[in-house]
Amino acid sequence: METTEANQVYVSVLHILSQDRDGRMERLFQDIIEWERLYPPKTPYDGWEWYEVHADPRTLNRLVTEKVLQVQLKTNKSITYRTMNVNAIQRALKDYQGSLIPVEESTTIPPDLFSFVVGHDEKKDLIRRSLEADDPVHFLLWGTVASAKTLLLEDLARLPQSHLVLGSALTRSGLFEVLYNERPRYLIIDELDKIGDVENLASLLSLMERGFIRETKYRRHRSLKLRTWVFASANEINHFSRELLSRFLLLRFRDYTMDEFFNVTVTVLTGREKITEGLSLYIAEKTAQTLQSRDVRDAVKVSRLLKERTKADVDYVVSIMQGQR
Repeated sequence: METTEANQVYVSVLHILSQDRDGRMERLFQDIIEWERLYPPKTPYDGWEWYEVHADPRTLNRLVTEKVLQVQLKTNKSITYRTMNVNAIQRALKDYQGSLIPVEESTTIPPDLFSFVVGHDEKKDLIRRSLEADDPVHFLLWGTVASAKTLLLEDLARLPQSHLVLGSALTRSGLFEVLYNERPRYLIIDELDKIGDVENLASLLSLMERGFIRETKYRRHRSLKLRTWVFASANEINHFSRELLSRFLLLRFRDYTMDEFFNVTVTVLTGREKITEGLSLYIAEKTAQTLQSRDVRDAVKVSRLLKERTKADVDYVVSIMQGQR
């Protein structure tokens, strides 16, 4: 028979989980249970600190107030905690998860996928085949700047259960946190060549090879099994290890021809930016001839800076941009 203390813990945890909109508390309880399983107490004062379960100290204080946790030892430098009743927390988690109605997450590929990307039909076909495959095939899109790599990745980011990250913006161990917290079906990495950090690359290699990620930090272990497709881009691939490149199907992108640039720009500006076809072509011409650029993103910048959407307005914006180059 459960004790009064265990019942109180059980009820408190169920109440907390019922208000847990983003799954943060559920993951925290799972991490606490895992830590206490790996490190049973050897003395009455043994416990874990906030960083060992990646928790906000304010959240832990709340759990102490609600008598889910207890303080084992408090000093000027640290506070250690343990659960009041770990079995009650496990039971509450199990019952909470069993009470949820499974949501059928859509994996439907948008019918207009890649509709704004002109050309590269064979590459687009291979990527679509990957999305329809039973098991992941990972792609690395590489080549010159402004050659549709980012356009393709941005379109892939519209897939259900996708998550887009910038390699240059990932902090140390940031990729593990993204995977552990977001659990994406499709991981999309722009600027893969700017990740650099060994821990991030290790997580990526493990994910692509075995569908498994693991972290050991501060005597704390976390692991997760995932079924994730990886789509990444890079300008250069010479410095990547053979180990990493072997996990990707490589697709090389070269500069647009002038005709291709005009077609892509008009498609993007009319479709995404709602610019008329005539003005879109004028922006494309000014971007290529005056700004000496075949980067569709430059044309998009011009279109978004327009106030009157006239050729005179385009000339004005382009003249200022030209002066800054």
